Amino acid sequence: MAYQVLARKWRPQRFSEVVGQEHITRTLQNAILQSRVGHAYLFVGPRGIGKTTTARIFAKALNCLQGIVPEPCGECTNCREIAQGASLDVIEIDGASHNKVEHVRDIRDNVQYTPAHSRFKIYLIDEVHMLTPAAWNALLKTLEEPPPHVKFLFATTEAHKVLPTIVSRCQRFDFKGIPVPLIVACLRQIAVQEGIHVDEGALSAIARAADGGMRDAQSIFDQIIAFCGGLAEAERIREQDVIEVFGLASAGELRTLTVGLLSNDLNAAIEVIQNLADRGRDLERLFADLVAYVRNLMVCTVCRDPGRILELTESDLQETLALARSVDPALIQRLVQGLVAEEWSFRSALNKRLYLEATLARVMLEAHSVQLNDIIAQLLALQAAGQLPALPAPVRVAPVLPPAAPVLAAPVLAAHNPPPPVPPSTPPTVAVTAVLPPPVAVPPPVAVPPPVAVPPPPVTPALPSETPAVTSAPPPELRQYRDGYPAAVAAVAAAAEPPPEVDQEDADYPADPPAVAALQVAEAPPPPPAAAAAAVAPAAEADPARLFQALLSELEQHATGAALVPLCKRLRPVSIIGSVFQVAYDPEELAADEIRRVQAPETMKVVRECFARVAPTPESAIVVKRWIASVSGDQRGVRRRPSSEERTRVENLPFVREVCAAVGGQVVDVRVQGPEPRRGER
Repeated sequence: MAYQVLARKWRPQRFSEVVGQEHITRTLQNAILQSRVGHAYLFVGPRGIGKTTTARIFAKALNCLQGIVPEPCGECTNCREIAQGASLDVIEIDGASHNKVEHVRDIRDNVQYTPAHSRFKIYLIDEVHMLTPAAWNALLKTLEEPPPHVKFLFATTEAHKVLPTIVSRCQRFDFKGIPVPLIVACLRQIAVQEGIHVDEGALSAIARAADGGMRDAQSIFDQIIAFCGGLAEAERIREQDVIEVFGLASAGELRTLTVGLLSNDLNAAIEVIQNLADRGRDLERLFADLVAYVRNLMVCTVCRDPGRILELTESDLQETLALARSVDPALIQRLVQGLVAEEWSFRSALNKRLYLEATLARVMLEAHSVQLNDIIAQLLALQAAGQLPALPAPVRVAPVLPPAAPVLAAPVLAAHNPPPPVPPSTPPTVAVTAVLPPPVAVPPPVAVPPPVAVPPPPVTPALPSETPAVTSAPPPELRQYRDGYPAAVAAVAAAAEPPPEVDQEDADYPADPPAVAALQVAEAPPPPPAAAAAAVAPAAEADPARLFQALLSELEQHATGAALVPLCKRLRPVSIIGSVFQVAYDPEELAADEIRRVQAPETMKVVRECFARVAPTPESAIVVKRWIASVSGDQRGVRRRPSSEERTRVENLPFVREVCAAVGGQVVDVRVQGPEPRRGER
């Protein structure tokens, strides 16, 4: 007689022999006892876990000569024919080869005939997901309302490919993977019955390699018996034999590798990988086994009854529990997270060994590094014990104010009501510039050049002393404004920077405002000495047009600037305010690439070098900005000295009075934009 493999020889013939699917067998038996047997069943699950076997046992229970019983006898003619696949009333169909419409039409035509000598005609279709949608649609009506003597049993490994209209007409049963202990127990029983000598470790290795499938475990066991023999004590099957045949990692090697990760010993981990790679082990399977091993450790640390969750034998469970109790649970969780995050990348890596070693090194480093939570917990513990010194209050270092006074927004200063400051020895002055709307319907005024603000004198350096000089903090108003608005912080902190490139007087104004007011507040320094006044005199008397022509002449003599002269001639001189010479470009006259060329760093570098040779003062700077007609052109208007009524009205403004009170200053100058008003229009 031909040899019969273990998977067929030890195939379950009764519901009680089915391993690991008690939730399925119990439901089917109860349906038989309660006479609630449906007409269509769909068995879903991975390969080798008992779907077809359960369907055959169910068919025997329905057609057994002893009646519809919850447990078939297995001895009658119908039971033996169904077990051998020779029954005329139990038709087994391979869905992969009978998936066309004509095959389904044959089934639909034959269901009308009664069984030959059984109680039910049962159609058992395996791999039913292979049927085409047209074939399924041809079976819909028959499947929904079949004759009373017909039962359909479907089995599939890919339920998502079955049409929802078919699933809704069936009772679905989901089979699950068989746990490792149950597979080991079944293999041990087979070994005893077959007279095979095998170690417990070998059975565990076979069960792990089967990945939850009983048929795979029996096939592997059959192959190992052919490799080792196992019929005598000298031919005993050992764990190492299973490892050698299937390229697995032993439990000891997995434990050594895991202990290396937990103890931050990269050398031990790499040595294990070296030994396994030299013997041709499957490193991808090693990585999966390592992730599962560390996951078992995590379950042992967080669950009260890990034995109910883990699929381990009793000896393996005790060993895992002992290792988990000796390690910090947080460390195990960090290792699990690091390994799981690399699982997909490891599968697609070309050099598995190199990627595995690099991954373990990085995951180990991150898991054993000092964690921020640990540092905070240690600091809190020291503070609670009184061993941590009191932390000093944060000291706010006052920045050195630049020569140009910072521009403060009116709503910000008006929102504060600080205490009156201590008056200094020399009362500071406040320069207030108010811009009022010009009257309507008046003749154009005569252009008068605006007065030039005199920059403050250079700060006299303090004499050297043994103690460092401490800069006094700015007033609360300036400090609050600086903290709330980063733009102001940048203006205050730029003490050592060159003069600002954008004048606040020429900033963009809102379109057609009813009244525009610009307020510039600064502590006025003491009157400059005569030498300083003489130094800034040329800047006040310089003409923007003459200075611009001098700049063009200097560019023509420059080696690199000569090429920039045609472009610079299309710029417009705007004004000289303080030590800043402002030049503007008109976007309507220059193209986008020409504007980018003007603003390029190399262009501005050449322009600044040439301007330094013709500048009125050494501190002068040039700024190139966008031409705005309302503030840079003829529409800018003319500024004039105010009348006494206008000056009094500006001094009595609530905002101006609040600013003067806040900084301890006074109004020293008021300038009005627009022509002299007519009589009666004041």
